[in-house]
Amino acid sequence: MQATPRVESPEALTEVLSEFLGRLMCGATQQTLGALLSSEITTQQFHVLLQLMSAQRPVPINRLADDLGLSVAATGRNVEKLVQLHLVDRREDGHDRRIKNLTITEPGRRALGEAIAGKHREVQALADELPTDLRGRLHDVLVEILALGVLPPNPLLSALKVNS
Repeated sequence: MQATPRVESPEALTEVLSEFLGRLMCGATQQTLGALLSSEITTQQFHVLLQLMSAQRPVPINRLADDLGLSVAATGRNVEKLVQLHLVDRREDGHDRRIKNLTITEPGRRALGEAIAGKHREVQALADELPTDLRGRLHDVLVEILALGVLPPNPLLSALKVNS
């Protein structure tokens, strides 16, 4: 006799998935990003680095502000600190000097890569802790979900692979 598969509501899945992801990502700010954040980089500045890392070309500051949901002035203050730390490069647009284009610098890429590598190590430690059968089932379910294509590819991970 085959067991009847359990059917969970989307709400029940959302609740447990949110709890799981919250616990998994909670350590990101406290542990993995600790060195980066302790170097006086705010969470918003970290988000600026993430956005610039995933960009294919220089990003105008007003578009970055829109992407982050911040004012141009607030974005400018965040960018200024990153420019001072040599993590971001800011240049005038070749066609319109009023436009400031931003790119992440090599030191910015390294700092971000180190923070993400630290998070990868945390996830690896979790995988190491899971019982073998549970780890295998979780892997298979996640592969199946990714194969559905319901989630877009992660441009940051793609950018890290290209730049490593």
